[in-house]
Amino acid sequence: MNNNPQSLVRRILNSEKPFVFYHTHIVNEENLQHAIAEEKSMDLDVSIDDEGNPYLGHSPEYHRKSGEPYFDSVPLWRAVDLISKSNIAVMVDCKHYDAWPVIEEIVEKIGPERCRVGSYVSELKFEHSRGGEEPDYLTDWSPAEKLRLLKEKYPAVTTVVYARWLPNDLLVSGEYKKLIEHVRDVVSTHHVDSVSLNIPYETVTNEWLRYFRIKNIIPAINVNNIDTTKLTEVYIGETDYLENASNVTQL
Repeated sequence: MNNNPQSLVRRILNSEKPFVFYHTHIVNEENLQHAIAEEKSMDLDVSIDDEGNPYLGHSPEYHRKSGEPYFDSVPLWRAVDLISKSNIAVMVDCKHYDAWPVIEEIVEKIGPERCRVGSYVSELKFEHSRGGEEPDYLTDWSPAEKLRLLKEKYPAVTTVVYARWLPNDLLVSGEYKKLIEHVRDVVSTHHVDSVSLNIPYETVTNEWLRYFRIKNIIPAINVNNIDTTKLTEVYIGETDYLENASNVTQL
């Protein structure tokens, strides 16, 4: 048994190749079993209902404000149990600021070296690209310190922070140098491994990947519908298509 397992982010860096996670809002028996059989990854959105019970999905606030129906996923601990008995990697996203104790239980059960834990953080909440009627889901937001403390407790866990409502032309306009520097400083100060800017990802270049990499930060990008063939620097990807997700055996 390896008593000092390497984190996902360290293994990704050592591979010198991007690693693409499977992203989904719905975790059912079919996609869960396929992900395990194909040795890929899974995406667990963790929330808390109005009675304080954890479940897979977005927050009650999200569904009330968006009008979207709840996602039809398997019970949380059913998914965690199956994943813990496999070798796949998992994205664990905190979708409710009261879910952190549950996040820790999941990390303990699956193993920190197999988990990438993320959250929207209040330090990276902006207004630049927010639509006039776009709701703000307050339960989404946690302080970046939550990720720092998790990393201190579980050094082998991989962490990521999500930004929201940055300018869409953040990486192509010359006017946001200070803003980009602020984002990088927030991530670096809290010793977070990765950041998702939530901007048009076709604007990401090798130059910008290197800009974060020199501070030991790997950007996370959604690779759906973009050409990644020109990206030679390491990044962490997300795809809505299981067949396009990376195999964990490459790490």
